[in-house]
Amino acid sequence: MQAALGLQALNWLAQLEQRLKRDGQVAISSKGKVAQQVIAWCIEQQLLPSHSANLPVVQFTLPLLAHIAEAQLQLQQVCFRAKVCEQDRLQQAQYANQELKSAGASPRQNRVLLRLNTAISQTGLTIATVDLDWRELQLSDYDALVIVENLDCFYQITRFRLHHPYPNPLVIYRGDSHYSTGGKALKDAWQHTGKPSLYFGDADLAGLAIAFSLHCQSILLPEFAQFKQCASFDMQADQQLKYQDQLLRAEVHPAFKPYQQLICQQLKGLRQQQMQGLALYAINLR
Repeated sequence: MQAALGLQALNWLAQLEQRLKRDGQVAISSKGKVAQQVIAWCIEQQLLPSHSANLPVVQFTLPLLAHIAEAQLQLQQVCFRAKVCEQDRLQQAQYANQELKSAGASPRQNRVLLRLNTAISQTGLTIATVDLDWRELQLSDYDALVIVENLDCFYQITRFRLHHPYPNPLVIYRGDSHYSTGGKALKDAWQHTGKPSLYFGDADLAGLAIAFSLHCQSILLPEFAQFKQCASFDMQADQQLKYQDQLLRAEVHPAFKPYQQLICQQLKGLRQQQMQGLALYAINLR
């Protein structure tokens, strides 16, 4: 029995259907690798005559593609019309026995790490952080988004004295290889709310570059006199110099200009971990 069509062939059929809706009928060369796979599958399902594999071109029509889609569903194979890139593997399994591991949403694609504003006590445990699908959040319930750069600081955020005017912030971890995709999707959705976002991370060239890339309006830092006293050349890694010119040219809020000069010209920085115990304020970045 002919194996189920793979992701490349499914995409090929989906694109072909769009062409057929425009042109009515398409003559396909039988020399292409994907075309050969589809033609062989159609012959196996008796949707094309057996000699089709030997023809230089094969005519594809919308009725033929409708029969292909119907056969795939009957065989419990992935149908080329299914939007597999938008489905996770659990959703795919509801419609087909065929598994496409390389397609669809990954298990963590929409996940974020969220810091609860009020910890939950349950069965002797205190729960302060949760892993959840950001789409379950009601963004209207929050008045600001706080993005935390480093995971250790995120988990231990109570060690920091954060001062900002937002009583109910949405505090998330910026993300790594596991959570960055969900974090970015949440940040993009947050922008549409028109509400402010704050960055809390390393006060160095790389940290500033991240804050600007996330379009944050404010950054949590000590007052400048204390920042100047604590900042050090040792906290500014050489590999971050690639961000220097761009950050020096960036238009910033007057309140942030002294920080910009110290970080970007004098090349002094302050790591997030070194901010423990310091009073941190929302400094306007833009």
